Amino acid sequence: MVKCNINNREECCLAFTGTYGVFAITNYWNATVGGEYEQACNLIEAARVVNVQHFIASGLPDTAAVEKNQFDLPLHSISKTQLENYIRRLPSDSTFAHVTFIHVGFYYQNFITFFVPYAENIEFRYPVFSYGRIPLYDVHDTGKIVRECFEHPERWGHRQTVPIVAEQLTMDEICETIREVSGKDIHFVPLSYDEALIKLHRETVNNLRWYNDFGSIDEQQVAKTKEIYPKIKTFAEWVRETQWLME
Repeated sequence: MVKCNINNREECCLAFTGTYGVFAITNYWNATVGGEYEQACNLIEAARVVNVQHFIASGLPDTAAVEKNQFDLPLHSISKTQLENYIRRLPSDSTFAHVTFIHVGFYYQNFITFFVPYAENIEFRYPVFSYGRIPLYDVHDTGKIVRECFEHPERWGHRQTVPIVAEQLTMDEICETIREVSGKDIHFVPLSYDEALIKLHRETVNNLRWYNDFGSIDEQQVAKTKEIYPKIKTFAEWVRETQWLME
């Protein structure tokens, strides 16, 4: 086991030396302005210097399709799109033998961190429209899918995009699943964006806005994920396993 500071390219080179593959994850929340892109460049260039064979980048769907409205888009989405575009622009004869782009969904674990229901009446109150579908999955399934990509580069290592999404659910469907599994009478109360900004970080609100406007832009995300990992955990299985809201 080794560790390095991803803000330091030299440390990344030392950590990656002798490594077959790298799964690169940048951190928007702990980075300075523009820092996440710098982290990405450090990871990519360090991996190139030491001849890493398979580079897997954690990203998000391309925001270029809505470029004219980028001021409303999650900044971490833009940063991760820049990472992916950086790799795609590299000359094929001087980059990695295998490249995979992982597009992660919304973690189930977010329901016990920041996307929690109000305790007094068990209600979700967030700026998600009735038709907005959230691409959900268990964060612990990330490594299982990344491992499949590393073990089968001939199939998944040709610059494909691999989504990690178990289910695409509306907030009403999320509440219905929770009621069926836990027996809790939970409901959803939609908020306007302005109402949500009173309590939520703007980046969080813009992220939820993305799900309203573009979250279901790829209806095949679940099928694509199950092609590589059929056993991905459903939301109902996660609620039952964790006993969330059932204590």
